[in-house]
Amino acid sequence: MNKILIIFFLQNIILGQFDNITNGFGLDIGSNGSGLFFTRNYMHNSNKYSLNGEIRLYDIKGGEETIVYDIYSGRYQTVGGKSLFMTPILLGVNYFPFANKIANNFAPFLTLKSGANMILDGKEVGSFSDRWSSPDVQFSYSGFIGAGIDFKWANQTSVILNIGAEILPLRQEADGENNYSGFLIHISFNRLKK
Repeated sequence: MNKILIIFFLQNIILGQFDNITNGFGLDIGSNGSGLFFTRNYMHNSNKYSLNGEIRLYDIKGGEETIVYDIYSGRYQTVGGKSLFMTPILLGVNYFPFANKIANNFAPFLTLKSGANMILDGKEVGSFSDRWSSPDVQFSYSGFIGAGIDFKWANQTSVILNIGAEILPLRQEADGENNYSGFLIHISFNRLKK
């Protein structure tokens, strides 16, 4: 019973200071692929930091991947591609070093996130159902470190731009590589939770 009271007390102290909660979605454009993500952000009342969580849906591209037109079938086809899909789940913090010092509607910040990554590696040839009917699955850790700007709008929405390094190592080799870390541009569209 004492443990439950302590947990309830700590939860009210910590989460009670985070009044502005935003939900959002966005686009990732990285050196190894691209994808979508969904995020939730808890801004501290001091405006100096925020806690956030996100889940990404990330399609890894091959280095030689391109789209070509097949004159015999009359369709476009992807050649040199990889059937590799990642789902990083990250928790992190944004630190706003210039909080309450800039009068405009933008807030620069530094960010650090870490979490788990589920990797699905399908076959490289065949139809969509052939490639993804029984993919190899593995789990690893993931992370992101970078800097960004939160552009706040008057209608309780914001656009957040992050640029940095994503960390995507694998426990086992997939499609000839064991590390898909690289540069990432992370653009998020957020709205204040009502």
